[in-house]
Amino acid sequence: MLLLPKGAKIIGQGITGSEGSVATGWMKAYGTNLVAGVTPGKGGQVVEGAPIFNTIKEALEKVDPDKIGVDGAVQFVPPLRVKDAVLEAIEAGIKFILIGAEKVPTKDAVIIYSQAQKNNVNIIGPSSVGLINPARKLKIGSIGGANPDRVFAEGSVAVISKSGGMTSEIGLLLKNNGLGVSWAVGIGGDRIIGTDFSDFLLAVEEDSETQASVMFGELGGTYEERVAKLVKEGKITKPVVAFIAGEFTALLPSQVQFGHAGAIIEGKRGLPDYKRKVLKEAGVLVAETLDDIVKLLLPNA
Repeated sequence: MLLLPKGAKIIGQGITGSEGSVATGWMKAYGTNLVAGVTPGKGGQVVEGAPIFNTIKEALEKVDPDKIGVDGAVQFVPPLRVKDAVLEAIEAGIKFILIGAEKVPTKDAVIIYSQAQKNNVNIIGPSSVGLINPARKLKIGSIGGANPDRVFAEGSVAVISKSGGMTSEIGLLLKNNGLGVSWAVGIGGDRIIGTDFSDFLLAVEEDSETQASVMFGELGGTYEERVAKLVKEGKITKPVVAFIAGEFTALLPSQVQFGHAGAIIEGKRGLPDYKRKVLKEAGVLVAETLDDIVKLLLPNA
């Protein structure tokens, strides 16, 4: 399940570290039901009221003895340990995993993606700032910081962004214009990610809380083109507003990589202008400026 239910039970992997412990406090304060943490060798500790175990199996035996199931895991694990942490969670039967770490090796990301597909597991990330649903008081990851209400108001617009910073920026833009979010998620900007724009847009098609979506894309990759194809095929029917960043790249040579690992241009594919063209032809509402996002949304949200 990609759209977690209200009260979803979450396990935190690596929450004994500095980043994880801070984010755990933020998540629990917001209302997230983080039931346990897992860090090898740190079993017996407590972080923000969450008991720590050495393995996920151990944690599940204590917090899920009736085998009802834990809804998901959020990871604050160093990049070189992400693969093992994900495989442990998959083996334990967890079907939703959010990976916050940046610089996960590509070869590890390939293994993670492959195993997730084989086991019908939803992976968000790597390099995800997190996921939030204000109505359900659900916050997974560091998204929104210590006070998400400053940025994310409850509403009917789903925000899906490659950029973690722009996830919050668009949330604030909506809030300042009297709109709010049903879901907001940073999918990460790596070349290989578990959940792309299309996956999330297809999920919110069935979500009664969502009336329209905003997609923040950028140069590189073909995830936006996949959205255009699904819109053309009638599989994505709710209004989608797209903003594609990276206009300056038209002046640069191809094969130039930028901040995100997936931000690399290969011929015409991946160029912002090409993405905009394909999206417009499919019927997606394309914003030329950030302010245009609100103008395009208002008739739909």
